[in-house]
Amino acid sequence: MSTEFSVHYPNAQERAAANFQRLIKVRGGNAVYVQGAFPSEGTADGGGRRFTLFVDQAGSAPLCSVARRTARPHAGADLVVTGPDGVELGVLRLPTPGGGGRPRYEMQLPDGTSLVGRRGTAGAWILYVLLSPLLLVYNVAGLVGGYGRPDWHLPSRTAWRPKGGLGLGLAPLKFYGMTDKYKVRASRLDMRVVYAQAVLHEWDG
Repeated sequence: MSTEFSVHYPNAQERAAANFQRLIKVRGGNAVYVQGAFPSEGTADGGGRRFTLFVDQAGSAPLCSVARRTARPHAGADLVVTGPDGVELGVLRLPTPGGGGRPRYEMQLPDGTSLVGRRGTAGAWILYVLLSPLLLVYNVAGLVGGYGRPDWHLPSRTAWRPKGGLGLGLAPLKFYGMTDKYKVRASRLDMRVVYAQAVLHEWDG
């Protein structure tokens, strides 16, 4: 059994109803609302990133909170996910600022499991290379015809797999760039940590 969801910017009507910055729409389930600090791009090592997930628009029923670990001065961009009772649910490691290449996102769970996702899977890059001539023709035609600016996006599909594994089989968590949807295939994953990782992934996207 799998769970599908997507992360959205709330529209004007939704923002008027409550002051939340992101909305997680879950297929066949209830929405999750995100409130907190969403600094602009270029924030040093993600220290200003902090937010809380709620099950209601009013923000009275918290699901979990995400903030930098202040007790460890050398923790870098590690962000800790905690439940409403203060119990640590997992640690999220952000990509290194200015690292270039394929940004790396890591989820570390309390049981010792670490899942690593890199933006742009091998399959997505192969498809991108095969279709790049068509994309080039499409963009040139649009530019010459005056239909707008070129539309050229690098592969964004991301698959989170066990750290140190062979990368075989179905990924426990996957982001599909074409549809902007996330799919969770592992029932043992804490959805609160997964939702928090998706918010950070969309934030950097």
